[in-house]
Amino acid sequence: MGISMVKERSRLAVAARLATKLAPLDDAGAIAQTAVDELHSAFGFFLAVVQRLDAHDATLRVVAAAGPLADEPDFLAYEQPVHEGINGRVARTGEPAVIPDTARDPDYLRRDPRHDPGSELSLPIHVDGAIWGVLNLEQIATHAFGDDDLLLADAVAAQVGAALHRARLTQELQDSFASTLGILADVLETKDAYTADHADVVADLALDAGRALGLTGTELRALRYTALLHDIGKIGVRSEILTKPGRLTPAEFEEIKEHSAIGAAILQRIPLLHDIAPLVRAVHERHDGAGYPDRLSGDAIPLAARIVAVCDALHAMTSDRPYRRARPLSVALAELDRCAGTQFDPRVVAAVVAAHEVPYAAAA
Repeated sequence: MGISMVKERSRLAVAARLATKLAPLDDAGAIAQTAVDELHSAFGFFLAVVQRLDAHDATLRVVAAAGPLADEPDFLAYEQPVHEGINGRVARTGEPAVIPDTARDPDYLRRDPRHDPGSELSLPIHVDGAIWGVLNLEQIATHAFGDDDLLLADAVAAQVGAALHRARLTQELQDSFASTLGILADVLETKDAYTADHADVVADLALDAGRALGLTGTELRALRYTALLHDIGKIGVRSEILTKPGRLTPAEFEEIKEHSAIGAAILQRIPLLHDIAPLVRAVHERHDGAGYPDRLSGDAIPLAARIVAVCDALHAMTSDRPYRRARPLSVALAELDRCAGTQFDPRVVAAVVAAHEVPYAAAA
């Protein structure tokens, strides 16, 4: 097999690995660091760096680095005006630069004799049609970069740009998501201020329990939204029932039970919240199957819903309500323990009880 074929396969392997590693990332720093780590590991470049262009002050700043200087605070804090240096030229023009001998390039900015590269390869990173920053590769030897290296770096810069674009879109979706949540919470608060405040506390409790149960990433995000929105269906329940100072009649209780299905129906119609709808619907199911609205039991109830159910009950018991005073935390925890295996998932109860031991405002 020829040397060119070996290099081609090596480039393809790196591109494939990098694509897999970048796919789940939504943070610019993590995307950049993953790319330079892969390049440094696979090809032994003396230094692989991503700099981000700050359009407000026309400055390039190090976002990620791999190589001997990667852990040096002075290097990581380095700021380069865009009108200076090879990378500045690349950021200004959008054209890649292959520098066979840095000593012969008038734009090269020297560091020190120990760390000055002999050759350099610099390419722009484009995001949504604009220059986001620069990918820079360095080798100590002169004439170290050829056409194969340029092709590889160009492919990596394109992958990084695409991943950054996805991350930007994800952030925009999350911002839209947060705005939608805020609007729904404001609407609910006009009907019942307790319910709106209650959701925030339940979300904090649920995240503590979720982490204790090993949930991470998107699972924790779904859990948080479920907790924040588990009572959103009360928008469709009469205010006089929500704020009634005495116990509910059987008919009133049947009406308030409808809020689980109402909430799920509302969320089902919102694309960003579509996946949360079945979780919200299931929060008032019981471990023994005697809950509502679908009489699910055991593991048929989504874990997020099981966690929120326990945290919902804990905060409700330890809060003042129109029809009763708050119970002490110790009494509420004992009640959760008593209901483990019937109303609540025992594993979730154990996690919540262990966490409380963690104080929160309503339990003070």
